[in-house]
Amino acid sequence: MLSQILPAHLGWAAWLLFAVVLTAAALIYSFIYEDRPYPNIPIVGQVPWDFLNMKTKERFVRYANEVLAQGLLEHPHRPFQVNGANGPLIILPPRFANEIRHDPRLSFTGVIEHNFFPTYPGLDIFSPIGPGNDILQTVVRKHLSGGAALDTALTPALSDEMRRALASTITPLTTTPHFPSSPSSPSSSSADATKDTQQWQPLKFFPLAPHLTARVSSRAFLGAPLCRDAAWLDVAVRYTVDAFFAVRALRTVPPVLRAVAAGYVLPEMRVVREEVGRAREVVGGEVEKRRRERLERGVGRKEGEKEGEGEGDAIAWFDEVAGGREYDIVREQLMLSVAAIHTTSVTLVALLYDLAENPEWIGRVREEVVAVLREDGGWKRGTLGKMRLLDSCMKESQRLHTVGALSMNRRVEQAMTLSDGTHLPRGALLGIPTLTMRDPVTSCWGPTAPHFIGDRFLKLREQSSGAGNRHQFVSTSADHMGFGYGRQACPGRFFAAAQIKVSIVHLLLNFDWRWPEGKGQPQSVIQSEHIPDPEAEILFRRRVPEIDLL
Repeated sequence: MLSQILPAHLGWAAWLLFAVVLTAAALIYSFIYEDRPYPNIPIVGQVPWDFLNMKTKERFVRYANEVLAQGLLEHPHRPFQVNGANGPLIILPPRFANEIRHDPRLSFTGVIEHNFFPTYPGLDIFSPIGPGNDILQTVVRKHLSGGAALDTALTPALSDEMRRALASTITPLTTTPHFPSSPSSPSSSSADATKDTQQWQPLKFFPLAPHLTARVSSRAFLGAPLCRDAAWLDVAVRYTVDAFFAVRALRTVPPVLRAVAAGYVLPEMRVVREEVGRAREVVGGEVEKRRRERLERGVGRKEGEKEGEGEGDAIAWFDEVAGGREYDIVREQLMLSVAAIHTTSVTLVALLYDLAENPEWIGRVREEVVAVLREDGGWKRGTLGKMRLLDSCMKESQRLHTVGALSMNRRVEQAMTLSDGTHLPRGALLGIPTLTMRDPVTSCWGPTAPHFIGDRFLKLREQSSGAGNRHQFVSTSADHMGFGYGRQACPGRFFAAAQIKVSIVHLLLNFDWRWPEGKGQPQSVIQSEHIPDPEAEILFRRRVPEIDLL
C-alpha cells in the first residue's frame, strides 16, 4: 500500500521519515481524541490555540475556582464543561445535586478508575475491581463508620497516639518538626525542656500534619507498635503524593504509549512500585506474625468466633470480615492510608489555621472540651459527640476549605439525560463546584458566607427541632458537600471526624497558636485541591493543659 502512495525512487530515508511522521500523527491524534469535548455542552476556560490542552489543563489545576466561577457566571442554570487535569469534566450547578445523588447510573469508583490508571503496577491499589474490594467496604462500614464501637474502642487509642506523636515531632528545643527514625513514647526530655518553649516560635505545620495523621490513623489500621514504624510511615505519607505525580506524568504520554512508559520509562512509576514493595515488606511481615500467633492460641477461641474477631485494629478486622477468603492485605492498608492521610491532614490544617485567624473561638472550644472530658472522666462512649461547638467549627472550616474544587465526582456508566434536557454520554466525568458553599450570592448563607463563624452549625442544630443531626460535621446535604452527598458520600467520614477532633483537642490544649504580625492564613498553592503553602509559618508555644489527655 505504501508503495502506491510513495514514489518508487525514494530511498529508505524517505520511507523512515514517512513512518515517523505517520506515527507522530497517530500519537497526536490519540492524545487529542482522549481530550475531545463532550458535544452540545458549552466549554469554559479553554486557552486559545492550545491544541494539546496542556496550558488549559495547567490553568484549571492552578486556578480552578476562577475557571469554575467564570462558568457559573456565564451559565448559571445549565451544565458546562472544562478541561481538567484528567480530561474533560462536565460541571453541574448545585441545583442538580438532589437529582443525581442516588442515581445508580453514576459511579464514584468509575472516577477513581479513570483518574488513577489502576491497570498499571504501582497504581493498582486504586483498582475498584478485584478480590477484597467488598472486604474493604465492609470493614469501613462496620468498624470506621461511627457508633459506639468507634467511640469506645478507638478514641482512647487515637488520643494516646496523638500524645506520643506530638511529643516526638514538635520537639521542645527546635522549631523544625522532627521525624525520628524510631518513634517511642514521650520522653522526659520533653518535659524538662518545656520552659524553653514558653516563647512564641514559628512552625511549618502543613508539612508536619501528614506525619501526625499517619501516626494516629495507623494506630487504628495497624495497631502498636507498627503504627510508629518509620519505614511504614514514610510510605504511607509519600505514596499519595508520589501517586499523584505518577498519574500526572502518565497523562502527558499519548494513550498508545502509556503501557511502555509506565513499565520502562517514567521514573515516577518506578517510585510508586518501589513504595508498594516496601509496604509489602513491612506490613506483610507483621500480618504473618499476627496470623501465626492466632494459630498458636487458636485452641482458646470461643465457639463461633471468627479469625481476628475481638482484636482492635484493621489487620484483624480484615481477617474477620474475609472469613478465610483470599485478599491483599497490603493493598487494603494502602487504600485506607491514601483515603485517610491526605484529606484528613488537609482538613486538620485548615481547621487549625481558621482558629488561629479567629482566636475568639479557641477559648470557647477549649472550655467545651475541658468540661466534656471532666464530666465523662476521659474518653468514653459519646464523649466526642458532646463536643458540639468543636464539631460546628470543623464543619464551618470544611465549608470554607473543601479538599477539592469539585464534589460529587461521578462517571456516567449508562448514558442519561438530566431534567433540563442535557445529555450525559456514557463515560463522561462530572462534578459540582464547592465554591458555591462560600459564595454570598449563590449559597444559602448569604452575606456571611465568606466568613468563619464557629457556631454557625451549632445554632442550626439548636434551632432544628428533631433534625439537629443534619448539621453535624459528618452530615451531608446539597448545601454542604464537604464529604460529598448521596449514596456515594465518603464512607470514612465518621473515622475522619473522630481523628480530627482528637487531634485538634491535643493541639489546642497543649499549645497556643497565632499568626505572625501582619500575616494570616495562606492561600492554596493550587485550586483544584486545597493545598496551603507548605512554607507558611504559624506561631506556637506550649501551654499547661487544663486536663490530662490520657
